[in-house]
Amino acid sequence: MELILESSADICRCWTSGNGKPAQWWQEGSIITRGKFFYECSRGQLAPRGCFSADEKKVQIGQTFQQDGYEFLCSLGADGYLEFKYSGCISQEGKTYGVGQTWADPKNTYYFKCKEDGQVVKKVAEGCIAHDKQRRVPLGETDDFQGYTYKCQEKSNGVIQMCSVGCIHEGVRYAVGQQWQDGDYLYYCKTQGGKCTKQCIGCYANGDKLFDGQRYKKDGTTFQCEIRRGIRRHRAVGCVISENGKEVNKVIGCRWYLHSQDSKIEQTCETNGQATKVVTVGCIFRQDGFDRIFLEPGRYTIWNLPKQQKAIGIACRETSTGADLETFNVEQLESRTVGLKYDTPRGK
Repeated sequence: MELILESSADICRCWTSGNGKPAQWWQEGSIITRGKFFYECSRGQLAPRGCFSADEKKVQIGQTFQQDGYEFLCSLGADGYLEFKYSGCISQEGKTYGVGQTWADPKNTYYFKCKEDGQVVKKVAEGCIAHDKQRRVPLGETDDFQGYTYKCQEKSNGVIQMCSVGCIHEGVRYAVGQQWQDGDYLYYCKTQGGKCTKQCIGCYANGDKLFDGQRYKKDGTTFQCEIRRGIRRHRAVGCVISENGKEVNKVIGCRWYLHSQDSKIEQTCETNGQATKVVTVGCIFRQDGFDRIFLEPGRYTIWNLPKQQKAIGIACRETSTGADLETFNVEQLESRTVGLKYDTPRGK
């Protein structure tokens, strides 16, 4: 800036360039624009008066304006020159926040902080808003909500959000892939569709882990672990019996025979939905290597022996282990059939 006094009459004029014009004389009170600032010709000198905002609006010294997400202050520096200073950060709603202040985004999912960075201020994403929409979770930290663990993370596209990273069962945290027991079932923490879920993957029985389709024996019943979509159960599938000194599984509905020289005891495996039991179907009287007479448990009959002038009594009597087939002389009928019902002789 160059000042030339021509005479006492011209003492209040200013000599300078401005308003897009070369250097010239400006009258007292003239407003002169130079770059991003404007001045007033006052008593022969250029007096700083203010700044121009990005949209070319005049901003007086000490006033602020908003630009590119920040607030700027038009001020006079210690050296007497006009300057812009960062004075705050602007939220998406247009509200100003000073250095150190925080605010949430319009959807209340994450929050920012206005921070100093040398001569400027920066709007920095600080963390996430918890699922209860009350608490704030800094970036990198976790929060538990309704049985799951969430971590505040910044994704590759810059989005900040609470990401599901684990499961919680009875107050214990489990990372993705870890397993735990809940009663008679086995669960693990699984990621599905970007979220953690608790998935049942097996059963617990006799202190062992079993997976879908595996079987175990308990109290005379064979159970199968079944894990299906929407279904989990220990399903009774068979009876455990002793056969030739070994434990053998008989599936539900299967029929088998206990043999003796003159008889067979027919048995089957039935279920009540919760367990199974061995049920005796009946007794079979055999003669000469052939099955002759069939009786249900608790019944008796009188049968004439083929080609013989003789009749015998046959009874199928229930026992604690099934049933026994008895034969007797008809003279013993009254004493040997107590508690039994008569049945017409029939074959099997």
